[in-house]
Amino acid sequence: MRAVVVRAFALGAVAAGLLGYALAAAVAVIAQSGGRTVDVHVGPLVLVAVARAGATTATTFGSGLLAVALLGGVVNALVAAFLARRLRRLRRMP
Repeated sequence: MRAVVVRAFALGAVAAGLLGYALAAAVAVIAQSGGRTVDVHVGPLVLVAVARAGATTATTFGSGLLAVALLGGVVNALVAAFLARRLRRLRRMP
């Protein structure tokens, strides 16, 4: 069961990280094309920040993306553990 949970965590973290990065990149591209300044954060964790100063635009992907990936991995591992436990119970029933 431990291997199932570890595998589920890794796959969930990768999937959530890729999805979070893709969404943050889309927000950054939209903000840059509109010439706007955007700061997307959850509490103290910055997901993406687009700053514009004159003709220069700076985009920063923050540590919030790592938190999104870890949270996705944890949620996926918990669901996998729950389903594995439930499947074992169902197999024991006559």
